[in-house]
Amino acid sequence: MKKFLALSASLLITATSCQENRLDRIEREAQEYTIRNCPKPVDDITVLDSVVFHNDGSLNYTYYYTVTLDEEQREQFASVVSTVREGTVKGVRNSIELKAMKEAGLNFVYIYRSAENGKTLASFSVLKEDYSE
Repeated sequence: MKKFLALSASLLITATSCQENRLDRIEREAQEYTIRNCPKPVDDITVLDSVVFHNDGSLNYTYYYTVTLDEEQREQFASVVSTVREGTVKGVRNSIELKAMKEAGLNFVYIYRSAENGKTLASFSVLKEDYSE
């Protein structure tokens, strides 16, 4: 019985340290991606400014975007955010590139800010229960 408890404790510690190492790696890779690739144009009006993950227990992997919109486009943008979120959920669910992050149970947060004034125009999250369905 003592051997079983010792083995169980050892496996628990190993599993915990593997999780910590994975999250530390995700944090480092997010920083490296931002340094190497950002700002990165996504389309004619959208730029990916950075990706951020802090191994602080929040499990939020955040994408920061800047969008350049005129008045009419701002109104249209607000009306399509739910559609954008639906497409993003499908994309996260089917993404092979995000496999390690999904296995770690991360939440994916998307924040869109105005190029004109820096104010947040829209934000949404894709949670584990959204992409695990």
